[in-house]
Amino acid sequence: MPPSGSIDTLRAIRNFAWPHAPENTPSMLSDWSDLRTILAIARAGTLSGAARALGVSQSTISRRLQAIERDAGERIFVRSSDGGFEPSALGTRLVGAAEEMRTAFEAARAALGGSQTPVRIATCEAIANAVLTPVLPRWAVEEGGRFDIAVHDDLFSLPDDDFDVLVTPLESAPADMVGSRIARLDWGLYAGEAWLARHPAPLVSGSLAGSAVIAASGSLAEVGAYRWFAGLGGERVASATSPLAMADLAAHGVGIALLPRLVAAGDRRLTELAFSGLPSSDVWMVAKRATAERPQVATFLKWSRRNLKDKARPDG
Repeated sequence: MPPSGSIDTLRAIRNFAWPHAPENTPSMLSDWSDLRTILAIARAGTLSGAARALGVSQSTISRRLQAIERDAGERIFVRSSDGGFEPSALGTRLVGAAEEMRTAFEAARAALGGSQTPVRIATCEAIANAVLTPVLPRWAVEEGGRFDIAVHDDLFSLPDDDFDVLVTPLESAPADMVGSRIARLDWGLYAGEAWLARHPAPLVSGSLAGSAVIAASGSLAEVGAYRWFAGLGGERVASATSPLAMADLAAHGVGIALLPRLVAAGDRRLTELAFSGLPSSDVWMVAKRATAERPQVATFLKWSRRNLKDKARPDG
């Protein structure tokens, strides 16, 4: 018998999980990826959302669905009144089968992968760069663990099975998750030299009325600090899903951006504007309760609480 480290874990999981598919899984499905596509569409309600969740293009998702429905000889999804996708009677059966397959997948991964399976961390680009990558290599050295960091723009729309651990600004851990606060983001308003040359007068605290602003879009707009920023008014001239993109736009004189100081502090192209009442945000590392009980994830969460605590301030 080969040593566990030589097992091709993903192939072994597929070989295990597909023969264990629920009995009501239609035979026209070729493998787990078909069910995963169906599950992603059902959860997102749109082809574009499913595409983002699976990391493929919308046209790829559309082709996959067309092929599945062609083989099935009937519709898997129907259009809802708001234009979204809802499972048909057959689709409802397949979504249930996909959920059972996901459970089988997790069981197989635990049995076959053990400590060889990376902890899958979902986060945004700014937190990955400033909070995680400077510290997580020590996880590999100290604990012999492996990790995979996936950067997403729409963290709050990710399917549960796309990550083990989620790292994002939150007001508190969601009810169905467990975790801890690992960092605190301080925010500031920033602009580039070109904008400052055009607007030499100081800002009036409490309002950005009449000023060009760079807004947040996607799930970033749901972060409390960006809701505060939106409430200041101003003329929305651009938007972005990433603070790093906002920093570049501000540096080129597009307008005022709200940025984490950990992103902007070392950027000489940017100047922080005097403004009172600036927010701060807690960064949480969370996992679904069942996922957090897996030994490797539990060990990772415990290690992270010790080593990532309050690592996000620019002054260290």
